[in-house]
Amino acid sequence: MMTSPMCSRLSHALVWALAIVVFPPAIQGQVVLKPKLQPKTTRLYNSETNTKQILTLAGMDIETKATQFTITEETLGARGADGSLRLLETIRKLQQEITLPGFTVTFDSSNPGKKAPLPQLEPMLDLLRAISKAKTTLVHNKLDQVIKVEGISELIKGLDPAVRKNFSTQFGPEIVLARWKNRNQRIPSKPVRIGDKWEHTSVMDLEAGQKIRIKRRFSYTGTVKEGPNTLHRITSRSLEATLSQDAPEGSPTKITASKLKVAKGTGEILVDLEHGIIYSDSDTTRMTGTLTLEVNGMTLDGRLDLTIAINRKVDSLQK
Repeated sequence: MMTSPMCSRLSHALVWALAIVVFPPAIQGQVVLKPKLQPKTTRLYNSETNTKQILTLAGMDIETKATQFTITEETLGARGADGSLRLLETIRKLQQEITLPGFTVTFDSSNPGKKAPLPQLEPMLDLLRAISKAKTTLVHNKLDQVIKVEGISELIKGLDPAVRKNFSTQFGPEIVLARWKNRNQRIPSKPVRIGDKWEHTSVMDLEAGQKIRIKRRFSYTGTVKEGPNTLHRITSRSLEATLSQDAPEGSPTKITASKLKVAKGTGEILVDLEHGIIYSDSDTTRMTGTLTLEVNGMTLDGRLDLTIAINRKVDSLQK
């Protein structure tokens, strides 16, 4: 059967138009890196955080260290009729070691009754005891955005009022919700190509109203293999850091001024799009600079050298 040149040209035009619809040029070579939550799944994460701080006041170095290890279970339920999805986060194990000048404080959720070396440090362990039993629910909308946090208020309800006041800036429902939203915004929801870069500022809420903000530049570098998994790799470099404090009323110590710079800071995020998870997340940032403290009405100028290293990795997946 003969085909006329006009029909042939129309046929090729139709195929070309179909190819444009199915494979839009703007999308080719791009990928959406934000994981899509998968209902009715459970995953376990192992997390380790190490901090080292050297505070220099009046020529004297005051060094403190802390190491925290947690095993966290995250369970996703079924989507609601409105598309909402609830994620239950349960701490299965919590260990912490804090080294202060002259002594060390340790906590292990398998032996929560162990006392602090000094009675005045017992409230710190009370907080860790409460955290070790935490069950927090994150409510997501149909776009997988966190819109509500449940269970946080109960976490610190039974603590000594002074302790609750000091740590309310870390564990208030609005603060925890803002922290999760901020964390989820690190990965863009729009398609990206290999080599694309973007910036994001993370906020860390510390005790007594202290906040550390770190601005990072992220870059998508492509895929890597880890066992049978194909993972999308995002690298980061810390650019800027700030330290501020909105001290609770009556706080004996306040940071009234600070000027920090990033001495070194790199990180990596591996995304498993097949299972809808962040497979691993690591970052080490060292910040140095000056600060001014007000201690019981006395002004002290000092220097700060602070390193925070975080490593979080999925341990198992269940359906």
